[in-house]
Amino acid sequence: MQFLRSIRTRITLWYVLTVALILGASGLFWYLSLARTLQAELDERLLVIAETLSGQLIATPEPDPEVCRVLAQDLALSGSGAFVRIYDAAGSLWCETSPGLLPEAGAADPRHTLVSPGGQRFHSLDQPGEAALRVLDYQLLEGSRVRGLIRVGISEQPARHILDRLKLLLLIFFPLPLAALGFGGWFLADRALAPVENISRTMAQINTDNLSRRLPEADQHSEIGRLVQNFNRMLEQLENSFRRLRQFAADASHELRTPLTVLRGETEVALRWTKNPEEFRNILESNLEEIDRMSRIIEDLLLLAKSEAGETPMTMKQVNLNLMLEELALQGKILGENKGIAVSLKLPENLEVRVMGDELRLHQMFLNLLSNGIKYTPTGGRVELQLRVEGEQAVIDVRDTGVGMAPEHLQRIFDRFYRIDRSRSLESGAGLGLSIVKWIVEAHQGQIGVTSTPGEGSCFQVRLPLAATAAADAA
Repeated sequence: MQFLRSIRTRITLWYVLTVALILGASGLFWYLSLARTLQAELDERLLVIAETLSGQLIATPEPDPEVCRVLAQDLALSGSGAFVRIYDAAGSLWCETSPGLLPEAGAADPRHTLVSPGGQRFHSLDQPGEAALRVLDYQLLEGSRVRGLIRVGISEQPARHILDRLKLLLLIFFPLPLAALGFGGWFLADRALAPVENISRTMAQINTDNLSRRLPEADQHSEIGRLVQNFNRMLEQLENSFRRLRQFAADASHELRTPLTVLRGETEVALRWTKNPEEFRNILESNLEEIDRMSRIIEDLLLLAKSEAGETPMTMKQVNLNLMLEELALQGKILGENKGIAVSLKLPENLEVRVMGDELRLHQMFLNLLSNGIKYTPTGGRVELQLRVEGEQAVIDVRDTGVGMAPEHLQRIFDRFYRIDRSRSLESGAGLGLSIVKWIVEAHQGQIGVTSTPGEGSCFQVRLPLAATAAADAA
């Protein structure tokens, strides 16, 4: 059964079966065509003999046995092998060229043909143990008067012999091309599937320890080449996913280990050295801060994990970005007040910009960008929010005059746990905020990008599709 499940076997069997059906149908067609052709030739010969005899007998006014003798000699000299019976107008036998060779048993009554319209009738006469006879009943006419009937018969043995030989040849040679085609099909299937076997063997050797291995390149214009290309692309994606997973696990362990280490150290100090309630209170407050830090990390990780699994529902409705950014600008002014950072807002004149989205998630996303801008902007700087419409998109810029970023960091700042300055990890957070921002933007069918110049500041640009009514108003 395993052999029959092989693709190579099934391809070969289908190939042989298809060719067998074609050869069988072709052989049957030629056999039937030849049989019809041979029968048509017999009928033509019978008709020629009957017409010739009719021309000779029309001049004979009365039945004369001598006439049949002469006809028998003529037929023998012609080599036609025909047997003739001649009947008068009453259906009585006049004469026959070869008595007993054209049997009466099984033959049609001549009187039926004498009175039937058309003047001639072909039929076959079976003979026990011998080949059938092909018989023609032909009316002997004088003007419009029927004088008698000529019955001519020829053995079908030569035609049957030809057909039997053709049948024998078909039966003998039919399996030979099938066998040759079977071996050829097996060979061609083996050659065609050899790259697939190589791919299968190579894929079986690839595991999580050697995901960097790739399949050998093939012609990209062939099906196998495209298959190899897709496999290599899949392996590359798997390698990147495993690399990010390992990095994610390492970074998550590091982020959680730091507050746990602080908690453990402070608790040990409290147990060994702390003497008064004030010191206990300070240690508990510090522990609470670390617990809050771990809680935020875990909540952000759960949020990102649920977003990847599609388990974070979105309450989509029309959101007025003008009002949302005005509220965010007020919150930003409060956040930047202690550092002397000015927060400004620029909105389009006489245009209300609306998008379809989850209001809470959009607020979370913009607040995260705004708070980052304030966090990394030195005292006396400024952060600007700007809203405008380009085509069918709402464009929101969050621009700051902060420390900026080098170009090599711009492609990775949206990765989880990625921080530019790891030495300031406790101040800069766990590195999950921008990952959450990117997820929220993409969940709203938008795009986010960043431009930055070290020492001058950064600009995060968010593009969101306008709601239908807002797009119409903008147009």
